[in-house]
Amino acid sequence: MSKIEKTPKTGFEKIIEYFNNKLQINHPVAIAKVVEDTGFSWSFIKKTLAKVKEEYDGFHFEKSGNTWITWKDRERIIQKLDETCSRFLDETEKEC
Repeated sequence: MSKIEKTPKTGFEKIIEYFNNKLQINHPVAIAKVVEDTGFSWSFIKKTLAKVKEEYDGFHFEKSGNTWITWKDRERIIQKLDETCSRFLDETEKEC
C-alpha cells in the first residue's frame, strides 16, 4: 500500500486552523499574540485576517485604540454561504 501524502498547508489554512483550535470563544487577542503563536509576520497576518473577515462567519478583526484585535464568536469559524435562508429576510414579501 502506498501512503497518501497530505499537501502542505498554506499560511491561510494554518491561520484558520489556529483560530479554530487555539482561540477561546469571545476572548479577544492582540495580533501580536497571533504573530507570537504562529510565527508569521505581522503584515502577513493582518492581510490574511482582512481576507478572513470578508470570507468567513464567526470571526472578528478590528482596531481598538492603537492595537488590532481579533476573536471568534463560535466554536469554529466557517466560510460564508451564498445561499442561506437569511437572504429572504431582506426581501419584501411577494405573492405567488
